[in-house]
Amino acid sequence: MNAGAQRVAAAARPDPSLPAAIFDFSRGKQALLTIAQPALGAVLALSGLPSWRVIAIGLPAAGAASFALYALNDLLDRKVDARSLAAGKSAVPDHDLDTTFVRHPLARGVLRLRVSVAWVVGLALVAVVGTAVLSPLALLFFAAAAATQVVYCALRSVTCWKTVLSGVMVGFGGLAGWAAVAPLRLSALSLFVFLACWEIGGRNIVNDLSDLDSDARVGIRTVASVRGEAAACLVATALLPMPATSVVLALALGAWSLGRPAVKLLRRPTPAEAASYFNHGSLYPDLVLLAALVGLALGGS
Repeated sequence: MNAGAQRVAAAARPDPSLPAAIFDFSRGKQALLTIAQPALGAVLALSGLPSWRVIAIGLPAAGAASFALYALNDLLDRKVDARSLAAGKSAVPDHDLDTTFVRHPLARGVLRLRVSVAWVVGLALVAVVGTAVLSPLALLFFAAAAATQVVYCALRSVTCWKTVLSGVMVGFGGLAGWAAVAPLRLSALSLFVFLACWEIGGRNIVNDLSDLDSDARVGIRTVASVRGEAAACLVATALLPMPATSVVLALALGAWSLGRPAVKLLRRPTPAEAASYFNHGSLYPDLVLLAALVGLALGGS
C-alpha cells in the first residue's frame, strides 16, 4: 500500500477510544514486553525467582516505568511526529508491534496534551514509589533511564548516534531490576551489554529503517542499516550469568528471533522486512527470560 492509499485508509477509520489511544500512546504491547527486561535482571541477580513481596511490588513498578518511558518519548516527539505523519508516515502501519489502534495518537490530535502529561506523571509516580520501596539504587537507574530518554529525543535531528543512548536507556532498565533484589556485581555488566546491543540492533536501527523516507523528510537522523548488530547481541547472550542449558536455549531462540530476520533483511532491505525484524527482535529479552527460567527449573544444569 503506497503512502497516499495509507492516508486515505487511515482517514476512513474512526478515532480510537480514549483507553485505546492511551494504550498506543504508551506503545502498550511493546511496554508489556519490556517488563521482561528488569525481570530478567532480577532473575539473573538471584539465580532464582524473587520473593512474592518483590514480585507484587516490582511488577506494577516495572510496568508503570515501561509505559511511562514509551509515553514520554511520544510526548517529547509530538511535534516532529506530527510532521512525519504529514510527510507520509503511516498512521496505522501494517504488522507493527508498536501500534495496536493508531500510531502517535497525541501527534494526531486524538489525545489532548493535558491528558497525556497527566498519564506520564501518574505512571512515573507509581514507578518511583515502587522502585524506591525496593531499592534506592533501582530508583536511580529508573531516573537515569528517563533522563537518557529526554536526551535521546533532544538529539533526534542532531546525530544518528543517538541510537547508542537508546541502548544505554534499556540497559539501565535491566540494571534497575538487578539492583531491586541484589547488590550489583561484575556480572551485571553482561546484562547491560546484552540489553544495549539488543536495543540498538534488534529494535532501534531497524525501526528507523521502516520509517526511513518520512524521517528523512523532517530531518530526523538515523542509522538505517544492520551491520552485525544481531550477531553482537547473540555474542552478548552467551556472556549472561545463566546455566549452560539456558544459554544454549537462548541462543537457539535468538537464531529464530534475530538471526533469521536479519539474514532476510540483509538480502532484501525493505521497510516490510525491517518491520518483520523489529517485531521478531522485540520478543528476544522475553525469550531469554524464558530460557533462564527453564534452566533454573532444570536445576541449573
